[in-house]
Amino acid sequence: MRRSQTTRRRRTSEAMSLEQLEDWIDHLDPSPLVDGVSMLDGYLTATVVGPCSVNPYEWMDHVLGPHGDIGMAGTTQTAAIMAVAARFNAVSNGLATAPDRYAPIFERTDDGTVLAGPWCMGFLAAIELRRDAWRPLLNLDRIEHGLLLPILLHCTDDTGRPMLGPVRPGPEGEELLRNSYHDIPVMVPMIRDYWMPQRVRSCSS
Repeated sequence: MRRSQTTRRRRTSEAMSLEQLEDWIDHLDPSPLVDGVSMLDGYLTATVVGPCSVNPYEWMDHVLGPHGDIGMAGTTQTAAIMAVAARFNAVSNGLATAPDRYAPIFERTDDGTVLAGPWCMGFLAAIELRRDAWRPLLNLDRIEHGLLLPILLHCTDDTGRPMLGPVRPGPEGEELLRNSYHDIPVMVPMIRDYWMPQRVRSCSS
């Protein structure tokens, strides 16, 4: 009996797998800001590469609502939050040490088609948390805006319409939307590099 209790305690102190985290998110009530691991991954990535550090208590509450209580202990919720933190650390460490190997978690259909929309909407949700700080990259008149284009191409507004408007009609527009996700793993380290001097200054001040 004592061994069984020890085993149960150990299991609750371990992070969920990403598959378990996906199922946990899917069954939350009320629903959180993100609808799955892909959207969560986009959110975490924007938090890692953005213009300023955000307290984990704040972004965890923003992304998970009442389910993001970091103070919970010995519960399924703890295992889920540990999984979120582990992915955050993996993205952060990966971009710091091997940015050329960065790989977003995109959703895929059964036939392997990549659905970048959920990841991109998660990235946008994190931008909204500090929209004023992100404004330089949101300004259409600045050349740096191009860093966000592959992401914003897959984002929609509150009415479900494309944020950047419809793509050019015809095969060229369809191909652009279908293949632009290839540019996202390239742009994410570049976004990090763009903001890094500002983050360093804020940490040293």
